[in-house]
Order: sequence, then structure tokens, then C-alpha cells
Amino acid sequence: MISIEEKRTLWLKKIDASRDLFEKDFPENIEKYRKGDAALRLVDKNGAPLKGKKVRIEQTRHDFRYGANLFMLDGFGTPEENALYRDTFYRYFNLATVPFYWDALEPTEGKPRFGADSEKIYRRPAPDLCTEYCKEKGIDAKLHCLVYDKFIPDWLPKNDEKAMEKAYEKHIREIAERYAGKLFEFEVINESLCDFGWTAQSVISGKRDVIEWAFALSRKYLPNDTLVINEGRTFFEKYSPYHHPYFLQIEKALGKGATIDKIGLQHHIFTGNHAHTEEQYDDAVRTTAERADPTRNYGMLKAFSEFGLPLEITEVTIPTLGDTPEDEELQAEILEKMFTVWFGSPMVDTVVYWNTVDGYAYQSSKTNENNCRGGLFHKDLSPKKSALVLKKLFNETWRTSLEGTTDDNGELRFRGFYGDYSASLDGQTQTFGVHKNETNEKTIII
Repeated sequence: MISIEEKRTLWLKKIDASRDLFEKDFPENIEKYRKGDAALRLVDKNGAPLKGKKVRIEQTRHDFRYGANLFMLDGFGTPEENALYRDTFYRYFNLATVPFYWDALEPTEGKPRFGADSEKIYRRPAPDLCTEYCKEKGIDAKLHCLVYDKFIPDWLPKNDEKAMEKAYEKHIREIAERYAGKLFEFEVINESLCDFGWTAQSVISGKRDVIEWAFALSRKYLPNDTLVINEGRTFFEKYSPYHHPYFLQIEKALGKGATIDKIGLQHHIFTGNHAHTEEQYDDAVRTTAERADPTRNYGMLKAFSEFGLPLEITEVTIPTLGDTPEDEELQAEILEKMFTVWFGSPMVDTVVYWNTVDGYAYQSSKTNENNCRGGLFHKDLSPKKSALVLKKLFNETWRTSLEGTTDDNGELRFRGFYGDYSASLDGQTQTFGVHKNETNEKTIII
């Protein structure tokens, strides 16, 4: 059986080799691109400056989005577990991916499951249930996704291209009528480069212009929303960045007029998802270690940033390579480094973890993601070390909290992470923001 010492040697090798990035590039990038200078002027109701006053500044929300999928909302076996999940999710994330897989959204033709009171389907909570939760907790909701030809209903005319185009248009129109302008973003098409491995799909997958068609159709009904393209395995295949099929696919689609607003890149390290024996699992641990490679990640992100579009790490899995506390410690260490890569890459504006609770991941006859132990929480929903590390990064390390004294003009100047803030003085609190590409000079009346 592979030892924890061998695991650490294998999995930290690429991270250790990227030491210069962590000591220089990422800290400099974070300071330069994730923070801005702010000037806060405090005055009384008559407009007179409040001089020499101690002010408490607290960041209340990040502009940078860090989220996870919300697939287990109200999906556990007991009311107590469901309540705990509801109370936990928003404390760790400010964004949630909401499932719109067509086969579960409309299992019966003409009867979509939009409403919060829809019949329950495992790992597929109704969209309204999710969006209502997000609104209540003050987090953003994103749609996943409009065209994913792997998860489609059996009742569709899968071999008739014209009929499928008509069905997809009706499907997207109905979603847009209900959710346009209400979600953070819409993933338009997902994993089109993986269709060779799908057991369920339609002729739509084989369309020569499937990307351009999907974006044109989505833009027709979502003219003002953020539309995202999403793909898997981009960081792990051995292509050079500019020759990667996903890079070339995007280049072609943009050249033909596809209105892509954002590029999504998955980062699942699915170690052991195909393993059936201990030997197969150990072999997977050894052969997937190079996927925790900060230098390759950074290089791919820099190449994709040349399209001039924001980037999103849309689906993240960091495996726990065993059942011991030492394995959990290693997962947390890898997670901390990889999130530093993404937060330290100025072209990235969103990172979404995937399966947050161990034991509730996707599985089929071919794969079992639960083997990866990729959750941030144990099956009883208690946090693993990785969850605590992630929370600390965004609530402490990368969050601004300070106390200062106003000058003779009532001003307090500071540099802080982009986001929403509160200023407290003499028992009163006012809110303001520090945002990229804005003049962050605010006057607050207290």
C-alpha cells in the first residue's frame, strides 16, 4: 500500500518546483490585481469633516467569486442533515452552481421541474429551490448548463437534427423566460470535446458548428446575460497551450462570431474514480500526481487569457488520497496551493469547487467519483481540514479588516481587496464598495 510519505513526495513535487511563483509572481499579482486604493471621507449631517475619528473597516463580501455546486440542497436523508447543509454552504461560498441538466429538469415532456415544490431527484434539486436559497443567503447562482448533450431526456427525437434544434430552442427559450437577468451567468455548452465517451447523446453533438449554433441560440434569448463556454481536462492533456483542442475550438468559434463572454476550464483531479482494487487505486495515486502542477496551470491560464475574456475555474476536485488525518492534511495543502494559483492569476475571476460532501458525488457504471474522496466535508457534514483552509483564505488571508484614524479632512486612505465594505464609527455603520475600474473615493455621512 502506498505510504503517506510517498504520496507527499509525488504530489508536492510539482508544487515545490514552482516555488518562485509562490514567492514572487502570485503575491505580486494578488497585491496588484486583487486590491485597490480607496479614500474614505467621513462627514457629519452638515457636511463637516469628522476629524481624528477611529474607524473600523470590514470587508463584507468579495468581488472574486468562489463557489461550489449546490446539488445536494435538501437532498440528504434527514431533516437535520438538510438543515446543516443549508446553514453551512453560504458560510463557505459566495456562489452556487445550479443544475439545469435537461433529463432531470424535464423527465416528462412538457412538464419541466422549475418549481421549488417539484418532485425530488437525487443531486438535481429544482432550480427555483436553489435560486430561492441563494437569494435568501445573499450568494449568486449560476446555471449549468443549456447544451449538454450527455444528459438529455429519452423522449427527444435524438436522430433528427432539425427536430432536435427545434427542441433545444424551445428548451432554452423557456429557461430564458424564467431566469434571464436573474442569474450570475449561464453556461451555454459543456464538455463538447468529451462527446466521444458519452453513451447518451443526439445528432446535435456532431454538428460542425455546434459551438457557434449554441451561442447564437442562447444569445437570441439571453441578449444581456453572461454566456460561458465550459470544458474539461484542459490542464492535464499534453498539448502545448496554443495547440490544445479547446484553445483552437474557442479561436474558431470567436472567429465565426460566437459571442462568448467567459471561458470556463474544469480542474477535476479524479484520482481513483475508475479503480476497483487497492492496487488500481495506488496506481492512480501515482499516475495523477502531476496534475497538481502550478506552473502548467499558470501557463495555460496565460495562454487562454490572450482571448481577452475572463476565465473561470468551473469545476474543481482535489482528492483526499486515503482515509487518514495525514491524507486530509495533504488534501488541504494541495488545495491551498492550487487556490493560490487561481487567485494569483489576474485573468481568473471565479473558482467553483464541485462535490463538497464526501459520499454524494456522481457515479455510473463506468466511474465513481466518490472514490476520489474529493469533498471538503466528511459524510456527516463536519468540515475537513481543506474546508477550513478554504474558509481561512477568503475570510482572513485575502480579506481586508483594519482600523484607522481620519485626518483633518475626515479622510481615511487604505488599500483593500475588491469587494463590499462596512465602515463603523461611534456605534453607526455605513456600507460602501471598493471595486476594480472604479474611482474608489467615497464620502460617507455619519
